[in-house]
Amino acid sequence: MAEVALAPGAEGIELAGMLVQMLSVSLERPEKKKVLDNLKTRVYLYVTDMDLGMTMEFDKGRLIIHSGKVGDPKISIITDSETLLELVYINIKFGMPYYFDETGRGILKRLLKRDLKIKGMLTHVVALTKVTKVISVN
Repeated sequence: MAEVALAPGAEGIELAGMLVQMLSVSLERPEKKKVLDNLKTRVYLYVTDMDLGMTMEFDKGRLIIHSGKVGDPKISIITDSETLLELVYINIKFGMPYYFDETGRGILKRLLKRDLKIKGMLTHVVALTKVTKVISVN
């Protein structure tokens, strides 16, 4: 079973708690657990409309969510809460995020309009793809 937890100090962040609950259920699926087992990176999430930052630390089978920016994240995702939920609901087809349905096209539009910013998207594309597979509940 995958370990998904909040780091000390992140217990009071409602959004972090919601992510832990959603991902704990999603990571019961063997294909997602396998990706998590081979993922070691840090992702900083900043939710603009909530003025909230948190770091997701992926460490070979564990996902710990910290309050604020921790360490040196390789990927930073800056967006609003609505777009963050869209990212969580992106479909995965053939082992890759699927951008050719309504949700995927919406994410691409937000990227182009700069409503969604992903730093490290081009330099850490493999890690970003794995992170997307893990955080997608679909």
